[in-house]
Amino acid sequence: MDPQAKERAERRKLRASQWPVRRFDLGHEPIRDPLDRSTVDERIAMMWPLAREAWSVAGKPIANYERKDMPGALVQRQR
Repeated sequence: MDPQAKERAERRKLRASQWPVRRFDLGHEPIRDPLDRSTVDERIAMMWPLAREAWSVAGKPIANYERKDMPGALVQRQR
């Protein structure tokens, strides 16, 4: 690895070490993120601009169909 690439990797590693990470045991996660102060309505409102951007980036028109015709599959989990 060249010295510049190694230096960039070290800077990324340092920045990543400062990320706010919280750890929870499986099954004991908080129901709601305590740092998220947004309401349900605000979170739903955030979704539409993100969806429009995703379709735009994909270069595809926004899907237009009835809810009853939405593609999907019901998959039963193996136990």
